[in-house]
Amino acid sequence: MPTIDVLSLPARSRAMRGAALLAAFAALGLAGCAAPQPAPPPPPPPVVVAPPVKCDPPREAPDLAARHLLATEDRLSALNTADLTAEAGRSVDGATVEQQMDQALALSMTHNPGDLARAQGLLDQVLHNNAPQADPWRSLARLLAYRLGEQKRAEDAVERGAQQLRDAQRDNQRRLDDVNSKLEALKAIERSLNTRQAPPASSPRP
Repeated sequence: MPTIDVLSLPARSRAMRGAALLAAFAALGLAGCAAPQPAPPPPPPPVVVAPPVKCDPPREAPDLAARHLLATEDRLSALNTADLTAEAGRSVDGATVEQQMDQALALSMTHNPGDLARAQGLLDQVLHNNAPQADPWRSLARLLAYRLGEQKRAEDAVERGAQQLRDAQRDNQRRLDDVNSKLEALKAIERSLNTRQAPPASSPRP
């Protein structure tokens, strides 16, 4: 019959109880790891950024003057010859700087004799006007005066070419007249020689 170690029974019992406790703690740990996590909070709503408000910059006096001159040029370009001539022929007595510029522009578009010189005279008045109201128009007057100067030089070149053509035509006509005169003189000499060399006509018998 085998011998039973009575002293060793309590130690084994304690070891078994310790192993059981460790297994229970491990099971609890695994259960805690497998527990569902709480749902994350919803994302914040997107921030709506309003588009910037675009404001037109304040228009200064030179800008307003340039806009006015461009609008006037568009208006004058749509006129017929008679209406454009009437616009250019308005009186400038007591006219404002703006009216002087408008009329100078109209005179530059008529192509009538003397109108270009009148337009340049009005622009000179604006350029030499020391009043504050002339300041926004002075650079425009300088630009328009330069354009009129180029136009005047082009017209003078065309006129010189036309004058040279007229002179050449006149010279050619004079040479042609001289040749015709000499030809007529030679024909007259030839007729005179033929008359002298012709035999006298025989007198009729009685």
